[in-house]
Amino acid sequence: MISLTEENKVQKKRVYELARELNISSEALLKVLGELKIEAKSHMSTVRVEDAGRVIEQFEKQKAEAKTRATKKRKRRRRKKKTVVSAETVKNVKKILAKMDSGGAKNRKSKKVRYRKEKQERHEEQRTFDDGEEKILKVTEFTSPAELSQQMGQPVNGVIAACMKLGVMATANQRLDVDTISLVAEELGFTVREVSEYGAEALEEARVSDTDAVREERPPVVTIMGHVDHGKTALLDRIRSANVIATESGGITQHIGAYVATVGDDNQVTFIDTPGHAAFTAMRARGAMVTDIVVLVVASDSRVMPQTKESIEHARAAGIPIIVAITKMDLATANPDFIKQDLAKNNVLVEEWSGNVQCAEVSAITGEGVDELLEMILIQSEMLELTAFPDRLAKGTVLEGRVDARRGSIVNILVQDGTLHEGDAFVAGQYSGRARALFDENDVQILEVPPGYPVQLLGSPGVPSAGDSFIAVENEQEARKVALRRQMVAREKLLHARHRVSLEDFWATTSSDERVLNIIIKSDVSGSAEAIVDTLSKLQNDEVGIDVILSGAGGITERDVDLAAASNAVILGFKVRPDLRARERAAEEGVEISTYNVIYHLEDTVRKALSGLLKPEEKEEFLGSVEVRDTFKVPKIGVIAGCYIVAGKIKRNAKARLVRNGVVLWEGEISSLKHHKDDKREMSAGFECGVGLYRYDDIKVGDTIESFEIIKIAREL
Repeated sequence: MISLTEENKVQKKRVYELARELNISSEALLKVLGELKIEAKSHMSTVRVEDAGRVIEQFEKQKAEAKTRATKKRKRRRRKKKTVVSAETVKNVKKILAKMDSGGAKNRKSKKVRYRKEKQERHEEQRTFDDGEEKILKVTEFTSPAELSQQMGQPVNGVIAACMKLGVMATANQRLDVDTISLVAEELGFTVREVSEYGAEALEEARVSDTDAVREERPPVVTIMGHVDHGKTALLDRIRSANVIATESGGITQHIGAYVATVGDDNQVTFIDTPGHAAFTAMRARGAMVTDIVVLVVASDSRVMPQTKESIEHARAAGIPIIVAITKMDLATANPDFIKQDLAKNNVLVEEWSGNVQCAEVSAITGEGVDELLEMILIQSEMLELTAFPDRLAKGTVLEGRVDARRGSIVNILVQDGTLHEGDAFVAGQYSGRARALFDENDVQILEVPPGYPVQLLGSPGVPSAGDSFIAVENEQEARKVALRRQMVAREKLLHARHRVSLEDFWATTSSDERVLNIIIKSDVSGSAEAIVDTLSKLQNDEVGIDVILSGAGGITERDVDLAAASNAVILGFKVRPDLRARERAAEEGVEISTYNVIYHLEDTVRKALSGLLKPEEKEEFLGSVEVRDTFKVPKIGVIAGCYIVAGKIKRNAKARLVRNGVVLWEGEISSLKHHKDDKREMSAGFECGVGLYRYDDIKVGDTIESFEIIKIAREL
């Protein structure tokens, strides 16, 4: 008696075998199976006898439709190939069905025959895409051959074989870098499009699946940008009627602040205050990335400074309109015309100069021109017609992240679309979680955040990097899966970034003069840590370098001290302090911990430390010169020169050179210095002395011995 399982095996055939017998591609057959709602995921799937019959009927139907269209339109047009089955193909299908019904005795083929057929099928699969259709493969870095095979719809062996052709011996689960992935995909006929964040497109598609959502107006997001100490935060204080600047160390902004201000008749505007210090280039770039309008602040008693020019470039690169605010108009030295002229040199023409850039002359002290500036912002936002879908799940950008001792990880987010509710599941960079609590910029707890507003979010298991995308999701399991994959990619990048030293590399390193300062950076917010790393990296040169072992947000812990001890690093804390256990551990291990509140104080300290690592400049200082008047050969000692000190002085153990007829014959040290029979440490001009040279006896009458010292002068970066 034959079991049902054995009977099914007899009456089933794989898709690629059936397609080859029909003289069509597996892809075309899969399309037909999909239309008939017959489950078949790939060319390796199996088809039952009844389903094969339905396939034949579908092909005959398509054949009839093709004939009907041909009679209606005699004028032939060039079009894509249609999947049309001939009568001969139908006969072949019937023969196959008969074979399948007969018990499949002939289907028991040898392994060699099956291997040849599978190999032929793989080559066929590579040619079965429609003409002119580009095969795009969207991948993230460090994708394995097994994952590539699933996306390509090809066997894993084919992907591994392509790797071997390129000289890469990879296993099915080994991670490949993006360059290798591109070459492998090109070998198999695909074009790679790298996706920066894994799962971003799928999450976005799920978020916007609600087609009934209605667009509504949202408040504009305005970024205040400009040079350090030009009055950006003071201007924002005036607008918000709050004293934010008093909370900043050194009177400068050291992280991105996002605030909401009510302007005019209940018009709300979200302001983002970015740092103007040179260290915060990445922060200004992020501010331009998430904003709608840039207010470019220039002090009336100054000029267009480097960070001002940089802010202009960021705004232009992002295609964002600029409004110029000339501040400090209450000063006697204010010269707004000079500022406008300087702006024109940087291709920023204000309306007074026949340009299209609005300009307001303001004073944060007296309030002069502030209302005009706000009116310009509202007019510009009306022209932009800013809208969003508040009924959808939230989407935004991480502005900052920090670790609070009481509340854990706090993430500052700007919601750009949708509404974020308390309890929503989310993915932020490499982390997923639920919004445990939401707070506005005044630390007041709220239940939801509409688009265009900033929020402080609690509930992230870690601190995402500033600039990471934030998206709310319905499926928490999917969010966790995406976050874990992103963490895996980040770990792979870290492992690939670590340089594996070969013997040649080790020899090159030890023979060079380069010296490296290992540091660990901990900051109150992730953006500041990023800015510090960016600043310190600019201090290194060919002689001295900086290796950032670890950087991130949070206090200095015992684990950081252990890492510093293992890597011979120093710990730099910015607005954070070490806990008691970290202090005790640092004292035991001899690890140096330095904390700062102002970023340029930290920069100066590291600059001095790197200057100490620089090889000092060597300068030769002339001591004296002696003339050889006689020579004496002393047993077991060698030749002693009887000399007269012509100029300067001569010291024992000082460096010296022997000169004969203007040519230097020897350079070394003075091994002995005597006057008559007495040993001398130093002798001056006008005296006779006996001089012995270290391991050198070829001294002749008339030679000159010059004595000198090498003075080392400390260098600075």
